[in-house]
Amino acid sequence: MAYHVGMGVRTRKPTVPRGKPGRRRRRRARVFFPVLFVLALAAAVAVVLFSLLPRVGIEAPRLPPAREQAVPPERPPETAPPRVTQPPLPQPPPVEPPAERPMEPAAEPPAGQIAEPPPRTPPVERPAETRERGIFLVQVEDDGAELRLTRVSRTLEVSNTPLIDTLNALLMGPNAGESARGMVSLIPANTRILSARVEGHTAYINFNEYFQFNPQGSEGFASQIQQIVWTATEFPNVRDVQMLIEGNRVDFLHGGIRIGSPIGR
Repeated sequence: MAYHVGMGVRTRKPTVPRGKPGRRRRRRARVFFPVLFVLALAAAVAVVLFSLLPRVGIEAPRLPPAREQAVPPERPPETAPPRVTQPPLPQPPPVEPPAERPMEPAAEPPAGQIAEPPPRTPPVERPAETRERGIFLVQVEDDGAELRLTRVSRTLEVSNTPLIDTLNALLMGPNAGESARGMVSLIPANTRILSARVEGHTAYINFNEYFQFNPQGSEGFASQIQQIVWTATEFPNVRDVQMLIEGNRVDFLHGGIRIGSPIGR
């Protein structure tokens, strides 16, 4: 129905209906029935599962029985050994340190005098170790008609060259007392020993050139050789002597005395 407004007349526009009630119901049915079907299906599945759950039974995994641990036996309570009380040791009385004495000032020498240091005691010298050695001199008898070897002793210091020391004592000749008794040495004057050594049982004695000149002739040469040989063989490790002159071996001395090979007593 329409109403026209004009000239005092009011007109009304016709209203169009929005829809029919049948269509609305069909739309609601289309949505409601699927939802209801889904709910019913879910309920049926839940009922089936709930009925089957007790039969299947979900058993929890069984744990193996725990091993029985051996319980160690209890130890009896240890009893402490009885204490042995010792009586306190007597303590020594405290020792008081000696009272310090005041240092006395050193006495000063009087003016004009110089203090002299105390005299020093000389060191004690030990006497050198000595030993008796034998040398051979020539005893002249019957106014020179007879010459005889005679052993005399010398006190010599102990050293590392006993053979050389003894031969040097021989070259020095007789002392005053021995000369008074007629003892002489027929070894030529100015004779010196250059070296001496012992190899095996032979003593090698090296003389200077004066050893080969004897003013007494053949008897003098023979006596000087005897003096050297008998003096050197006083040592137990020497049996014979090889005489050298200036380091060289000489076969003969003047007078036909042979010295080219070792000579024994």
